[in-house]
Amino acid sequence: MITLGNQSDEDLMLLVQKGDELAYAELFARHKRGVYGYTRRFIRDEAQAQEVFQDAWLKVHRASKTYRKGARFKTWLYTITANTTRDAYRQSQRRIQTVDSAIEPTARQTQFTSGMDLQAAIAALPENLREAFLMGAIQGFDHKEVATALDISPSNARARISRARAALRKALKAETNEGGA
Repeated sequence: MITLGNQSDEDLMLLVQKGDELAYAELFARHKRGVYGYTRRFIRDEAQAQEVFQDAWLKVHRASKTYRKGARFKTWLYTITANTTRDAYRQSQRRIQTVDSAIEPTARQTQFTSGMDLQAAIAALPENLREAFLMGAIQGFDHKEVATALDISPSNARARISRARAALRKALKAETNEGGA
């Protein structure tokens, strides 16, 4: 017996295109943790991350007709999620700048403290490295999938992930050295 739970993401998305809301609910159930984890790691504010998460899923539903048969659903989903998250992050940074110019405008300028953890180090990465790292190292996408989602070349995706890892190692090593001094 074929049930929605036995269908591939790609087959479910084709059903969504035909108006099947149960197929959409199944896709949501399968990917909600990963999508929320991505938005939450990128946007440190929980309330804003929840809003971006919901916005991303709404955009997935609205854009369902643009999904192409044969495309990998997860890559398509994270392309939408990355774009939605990036836009929200940039908009929040503009709001911070206009509300209080004394606040540093980017996570890159965050000063490390002795209590810094991996999440803070990831948040401090430049935006382009952070999104590639989150997709490649955290979500498990290969370089081609990261490249597709971010609209860059696979070699650029590989380089961004590598640079992000190097920056994280350096930041965490510096934190360890400061903590032990």
